[in-house]
Amino acid sequence: MNKEVYKQIREDYFKKIENDSLTILFSGKAVQSSGDQSHGFSVNRNFYYLTGINQDNVILALLKAETGNREYLFIQETTELMAKWDGRKLSIEEAKEISGIDNVVYLDKFENYLFSFLNSMRFSESQVKTVLLDLERRNDPNYHSLALDFLADFSKKYPEIKIANTYNNIISLRTVKKEAEIKKIQEAIDVTKGGIEALMINARSGIYEYQLESFFDQYLRYNGQRRNSFKTIAGSGVNATILHYSKNNTIIGEGELILFDLGAEVDYYIADITRTFPISGKFSKRQKEVYQAVLNVNKKCIEYLKPGITWKELNLYANKLIIEELKGLCLIKEDHELVKYYWHSIGHSIGLDTHDPSLYNVPLQEGMVITIEPGIYIEDEKIGVRIEDNVLITKEGPVNLSKDIVKEVKDIEAFMKKNNKYQKAK
Repeated sequence: MNKEVYKQIREDYFKKIENDSLTILFSGKAVQSSGDQSHGFSVNRNFYYLTGINQDNVILALLKAETGNREYLFIQETTELMAKWDGRKLSIEEAKEISGIDNVVYLDKFENYLFSFLNSMRFSESQVKTVLLDLERRNDPNYHSLALDFLADFSKKYPEIKIANTYNNIISLRTVKKEAEIKKIQEAIDVTKGGIEALMINARSGIYEYQLESFFDQYLRYNGQRRNSFKTIAGSGVNATILHYSKNNTIIGEGELILFDLGAEVDYYIADITRTFPISGKFSKRQKEVYQAVLNVNKKCIEYLKPGITWKELNLYANKLIIEELKGLCLIKEDHELVKYYWHSIGHSIGLDTHDPSLYNVPLQEGMVITIEPGIYIEDEKIGVRIEDNVLITKEGPVNLSKDIVKEVKDIEAFMKKNNKYQKAK
């Protein structure tokens, strides 16, 4: 996305916050894994959303005052030794061009600038009363972030300054996608489509789930995508009945269904798609019945979507449909038995995260992109089916961004009969 998008996002953000406030956001750091190795750097998504900068050790400062808004970016200066070992960091001009922020200075000046922002005698245009931080919380006693670390130190140095959490301000903006963001999600979905087709072309029994999975990864890498949205779920047979199965280390049996929950990532915007297909290229009678039941729910839930619906209403509607299908499959007699075969929600927001943070007490809004992913999991029959699409909410009706990824029974069988290497050889 170009810098004009990020400038507009920051303009929208300024409208949400109070005057005489200073927002400070951190891009993050690479996390050490073992020895002298680190996990690959993954930028803080809220920071990235406001800047477009994908680099560690960068700080964004946004000052809102009655006299006007001011934006600052603090980046790490590249030393000659650093350049020889790890390559060059962004230059000041490059950071300006990506973010649209004119005031870009080196990181070692941050503390001096911070003092100036908070000292009205030195920076007379504003007297900062509140510092806003991204204080995302998780139910994990070991969780920490640069913002939490900064908070602890800042509170000691400036006890007179009020601290507030701006996380919800950013998330409320992220929930509704701009046109440029929707295009990135669509691009990720299109790449995912090609990867799924590669799976169907190379599907066969007698190999490990991870071996078949590798064709998806290879397709992404070959087509310019270096990252998956998340760890792929590749569950064959009974493994498909485990919601977050991730071992992917079972040999695929003859005549089994295989469930793939996966996606590509493009500039941190993700696709999250699930498709289930027969490894042999043809559904058995029972597999087709279960698959069609899930597909019916998938399509009806997509049709149901519109602005104003709450997540609770959507889930209740999905549950009602799945209960009807389960009764038709002779799996349950009473409504409360639903949880034997379906125990998750119907969907979630997507965007810069696979489970994009959302304010779930806020109804669906135009511009949101969500998943619709009903499933039926029958452990004793070794049948697990989930079908997941990514849908844009509009006033005119839902737009299924993943509609071109094959999912009808007849279309799956026809595709595999025509394209599967092993079906063609028979």
